[in-house]
Amino acid sequence: MAQGMVRETVVLGVVAAFTVVAAFGALFFKKGSAQFALSLNPFKLAVSMLRNTNLMIGVFLYAAPTPIYLWALKNAPLSIVYPINSLAYVWVSLLSVKFLGEKMNKYKLIGVACIVLGVSLLAYSNV
Repeated sequence: MAQGMVRETVVLGVVAAFTVVAAFGALFFKKGSAQFALSLNPFKLAVSMLRNTNLMIGVFLYAAPTPIYLWALKNAPLSIVYPINSLAYVWVSLLSVKFLGEKMNKYKLIGVACIVLGVSLLAYSNV
């Protein structure tokens, strides 16, 4: 029983760490959106997207953790693993301030605190 709890804790920690990777993916999506041009021609659209370095980095940062996420789903309850993904919103808020010059205000801080509290409660409920 204790060994399973340790394994599950490790799984949840890994998922939480990968939310940082996903947040950087969102940051690169935002940066890539500045160069994005929507086209009705699917070929032109595909070429444009593939040439957009920031967009491709964002796609990679979103896709790369997928095998780890599947491993986590195999080894921990979905009702705990999935909500941990919401920590990405916390990291995106902080990264947006640091790298994009966005402003943090009290409402965003309260929202971030609610997310952290909610994830903590869900994780604790599984102990």
